[in-house]
Amino acid sequence: MSNAAFKWIPAALLVLGSHAPSAIAQSTPATIERSHADALTSFRQARFPEAYGRFIALANAGHAPSAELALWMYRHGTSVFAREWDSTPEQLAAWTRLAGQPAPALAAHGDRQDAAPVATWTRGSAR
Repeated sequence: MSNAAFKWIPAALLVLGSHAPSAIAQSTPATIERSHADALTSFRQARFPEAYGRFIALANAGHAPSAELALWMYRHGTSVFAREWDSTPEQLAAWTRLAGQPAPALAAHGDRQDAAPVATWTRGSAR
């Protein structure tokens, strides 16, 4: 299957993920941690669009560790995953606050390399 067939997946996950925060927010801490573990499993198994969709749903519901990972995936989308992950400026701003990160200058997808260095996006990361 060509890469073109997969280009719609991040957008679809973003739309689907935007409906999940209210359900996740009402979940128990154990359920939220299980959802986070499922997202990590997806990531480790290289199911990156699925992992990003899970991380953003959790981040949108207020889960700080997922916000950090969603930010990292967004920041390194092109260089690590050979794709751009979709998010809104409002989501990025909320995730940076949630993750306890300084708010970076948010750039358009094509300008990400000129955006704030990765150290401002994730704790303890090196460029």
